[in-house]
Amino acid sequence: MFFSVNDLTGVPGLPGTVQGIRWTLNRATEQHPEWRRKRAGSKAFEYHIDCLPAEVQKVLRERHLKQLMATSAPASDVPAVVKARTPKNPDDVRKIDVYRKCPALMEEKLAELTEKQRRTADARMVLAAEVLRIEADSGLPRLKVINSLVNSARAEELPEHLQLAASQANAKPGAGRFISRDPLYQWVLSYLQAQTAAERLLLLAPGKRQPLKPEQIPWLGDFLAHYSTPNGVPVSEAYDDFKAEWQQRYAGQPYMLDAMPGYDAVRYALDKLPAFVKQRGRVTGIKARQIEGFVRRDWCSLPVNYVWIGDGHGMKMRCLHPVHGQPFSPEVTFVIDGACRYITGWSLALAENTMAVAGAIKHGIQNCGKPFLYYSDNGPGETGQALDAEITGILPRLGIDHPTGIAGNAQGRGIIERLNRTLPVRIARKYPTYFGKGADQENQRVLVKDLKSAFNAMEKGNELNARQRKALEQIPSFAQVYEAIAEGVEWYNNREHSELPKKPGTGRHYTPAEFRRYKLEKEETEIEYLSPFELRDMFMHRVIRTVNRCEIKIVNNIYYATELRPEHGNKVFVDFDIHDAEKVIIRRLDGSFICEAIWNANKRLAFPVTAEYVAQQARLKGRRARGEAIIREAEAEARGVLDTPREPEPLPGNTYVPTPACIPAGNVVLVQEQEEDEDYATQETFGRGLRLWIEEQEEQDPFGDE
Repeated sequence: MFFSVNDLTGVPGLPGTVQGIRWTLNRATEQHPEWRRKRAGSKAFEYHIDCLPAEVQKVLRERHLKQLMATSAPASDVPAVVKARTPKNPDDVRKIDVYRKCPALMEEKLAELTEKQRRTADARMVLAAEVLRIEADSGLPRLKVINSLVNSARAEELPEHLQLAASQANAKPGAGRFISRDPLYQWVLSYLQAQTAAERLLLLAPGKRQPLKPEQIPWLGDFLAHYSTPNGVPVSEAYDDFKAEWQQRYAGQPYMLDAMPGYDAVRYALDKLPAFVKQRGRVTGIKARQIEGFVRRDWCSLPVNYVWIGDGHGMKMRCLHPVHGQPFSPEVTFVIDGACRYITGWSLALAENTMAVAGAIKHGIQNCGKPFLYYSDNGPGETGQALDAEITGILPRLGIDHPTGIAGNAQGRGIIERLNRTLPVRIARKYPTYFGKGADQENQRVLVKDLKSAFNAMEKGNELNARQRKALEQIPSFAQVYEAIAEGVEWYNNREHSELPKKPGTGRHYTPAEFRRYKLEKEETEIEYLSPFELRDMFMHRVIRTVNRCEIKIVNNIYYATELRPEHGNKVFVDFDIHDAEKVIIRRLDGSFICEAIWNANKRLAFPVTAEYVAQQARLKGRRARGEAIIREAEAEARGVLDTPREPEPLPGNTYVPTPACIPAGNVVLVQEQEEDEDYATQETFGRGLRLWIEEQEEQDPFGDE
C-alpha cells in the first residue's frame, strides 16, 4: 500500500506539517528507493507503508479496512479467484459429502429450517463474504481482517448493514452479543467449502434444539388411555386416574414412583400432540371430521339447473297453527341451485314430510325449470316412497336423479346447511317468539307462559287481561310467516354472495340472481319447463293397485269407474292428489290412460277422507299416546307404596297365592287395575258411533232409496 503526503497528514506518530512529513519520508527511503515512487498522472510522490513506523502502519491499516468495509460490495461480487482452503473440521466434510450424494436429504434438511435459522445463515454469509473481499483487496492476512472486523463490530463502528449482520449472526438471545474471532473464521471456511447457495445455507445455519417427540414419551400412552374417552374427561380428572394407576402398578418400586410425571409435564405433552391425535377417541362422527382434511367442491363450474340441493329446517320461532290455532314451530324447506346459489323453490309446512319436500321441488320447477339432479340428506322426508319409488316415485317419473349424502356428514351439503343457518334465523328474529341462539330465554319463558294462559282463558270463555292480549299480539299467524319467507327469499337472491365470483370492473360479488342470468347467457343452457297440466300430473302421488270389480281402494277410500270393467284383476297405476280426494287417474302399467275413477261413485257418503287428513289423524293419535304415557308415569310416581302393619293370620298355614292382577310386595299387596285395550275400545266406540250417524243421515235424507 502506498500513501501520499496528503494522505498521511494528521496521522498520530508523524510530524504535524506537510514539510515535516515529507522530510521524514525522504529520509526513511534513502536506503530503500523502491519504497518511493511517482504517482501516475501527477507530479506528487507516494510512499510505501513499510517505510513508516509500526504504530503508524497499524493506524493506516485500520483506516484502510474501514474504508474497504464502508464501500463493501454484495456477497455475489466476491472475487471468484479466491482459493478455498482445506477445512480443518472433518465432520463438516463428511456432512457436505453426504448432502452432495443424497440431494433428497438436502431438500429435507432445507425444508426443516426455520425462518430464524435462515436469517442467521444469511447474516453469516454476509460477514464471510466481506472478510474474503477485504482479504483480496488489501492483501492482508485473513486473521488480521477477521480481528479487525470483530473489533469494529464490538465498538459498533461497522457500516449499518454489517453491524446488523454481526448482531444477527450470533444466534443467541440477549442484547449486546456480537461475533468473536473463531466462529467467524469457521464461517469463512464453511463459505469456501460450499459450492452452491443451498450448501452455504445448510452449512452456515445454526442448529436448533430438537423438541421431544410425543412418541418418545414412554408414559403418554398410559395417560391417553384415561384421557381419550368419549365422556369428555378433563385433563385434571384423567391425571388423577393415571396417577392412581401408576402408584398401584409400581407399588414397592421407589425409583418408578419418583419418576411419575407431574401434572405440568402431562399438560406439556398434550400441547405437543396434533389436534386430531389429541381428540382421537374423545369425539367421533361429524365432530371428528371437523378437524380432518376435506375436499372443497367446485360448484360454480356446473351449469344452471344441474344440481339442486334441498333440506328442511325447523324454524326457531312460534306462530299460530293454521288448523287449531295453537302455537307451534313450522317447518320450512328450501331448494337451492348449487351452481349459482339461487333459491329456486321453497315450501312452508306443519312438519317435515314428503309432501313438504315435493311442494318445494314443484315450486322450483314451476319457477326455474326442471333440474338434472336433486341432492339431499337421507332423512324420512327426503327419501319417502312417494319421491323415490323406482316406478311410481315423483322424481323417477320426472327423470330426476336423487343422490343422497352420507348419514352424519352434513359437510357434503354445506351449501344448504349454510343457508339454513342464515335465512330462516334472519326471518325468525323479526318476531318476538324467536327462541333460537341469542334469544333471551327468560323472556321466552314468560311469553310461553302468557300464551298458554291466554289460550286456556279463550277455551274456557273467560275475558282476556292486558297481559294475555299483549302475548297474543306478539305471535304471528301462519300467513304472516309465509309472506316473510317470500320476502326473505327475494332478499337472499338479490344480495351479494361471497362464494360467487366478482363482477368485472366493479370489485363486488355477483348476487345469485345476477350470476344465474350471467351463466344462462354465457353457457346458453336450455331449461326444460313443465306446463301447468304436466306439473299437476307429475306431482300426483302414484301407487300400484289391483282392480276389483271396477273398484280401486286407496287411503281407505274406494273409487269406482265402469271403464275399469275390462281391467278386473289387473294391476294399474293410480295417480292421486293429496289435497283432492274426489277422483284419481287410472293408467295401465305402460302409462296409457284408462279413465278417471270417482270417489264412491257406487256408494253415497258425506265427505271423502283425504290423505292429508289421515296423516293429521295419525299425528294426533301419536301425540295423544305419548301424552297419556307421561300422565300414567307421573301418577305412578305420585301414588307411592305405604307400609301396613302386619296382622296375625286368622288361620294357620293360610297363604296368599298371587293372581295376575295382584303382586305381593313384602307384607303389602299391590293390586294392579286391569287396563282396557285402548285401540280396541277406540275402534269399537268409533265404529258404533259411525253406524248410528249413518242411520240418522239416511233417515233424514229425503233422496234416500226407499
